[in-house]
Amino acid sequence: MTTATLSKWGNSSAIRIPNQLLKRLNLEEGSEIEILVTEDNELLLRPKTKPVESNEELRNHLKTLLSKVKQDTRHEEIDFGTEGNELL
Repeated sequence: MTTATLSKWGNSSAIRIPNQLLKRLNLEEGSEIEILVTEDNELLLRPKTKPVESNEELRNHLKTLLSKVKQDTRHEEIDFGTEGNELL
């Protein structure tokens, strides 16, 4: 476990996060984190997740990937049969 001390920063307080933890969490200066207070009054800090890309961005990305598929490596769909107790 790592401990930290609150320090004054303008009208607020700040927690200094050791560099080893920043690297482990893939965080850097400017990264956003979520701050939560649990029902037990515990402070929980976690990296803010990036928003999910829009459908249009995902479609464009898929088109880019599919454009790189070579015709000589394409094949028909392969039916491996059922894996369990499927009725259909």
